[in-house]
Amino acid sequence: MKKYILLVNLIFSFVALSQTQLVIGESNFSSDIAYTVEGGKVYHGDGTFTTQVMFRFSDNKFYIGNSVSSFDCIYTIDGDKIYRGDSKFSSDILYTISDDKVYRGNSTFSSNCIFTYEDDKIYAGDSNFSSDLLFTVRGPLSLAIITCIIGPY
Repeated sequence: MKKYILLVNLIFSFVALSQTQLVIGESNFSSDIAYTVEGGKVYHGDGTFTTQVMFRFSDNKFYIGNSVSSFDCIYTIDGDKIYRGDSKFSSDILYTISDDKVYRGNSTFSSNCIFTYEDDKIYAGDSNFSSDLLFTVRGPLSLAIITCIIGPY
């Protein structure tokens, strides 16, 4: 368990030092950059022309805006589960991550699959067809953080 916590913290630290972009589909146009993640903050678009922080993540918590107040916590990441707000109650599980797939609630049934992550691409549902491609991920970012950013797309 301690090794897992250390690994998650290392991932958060690594992500905080690099820039990652989520691009709509497979586009190469800067106008199609949906989100930019840098320094533990998420910006809309390429982040060049805006200083408005959409989300911030720190210590396995995801906050709205630039806040780190528990009142602004919208997600808590704990292992393969993402919880609503600052909770860790089983009734507050929003997403379960398993085998590069994100499922709604505390389930791993294919009918509850909302995202599939394969080869730096995010697909809708339990698919990897090009017609179901939602985003291409440019840079290092955990599936849990991606899920918190795009939510129930």
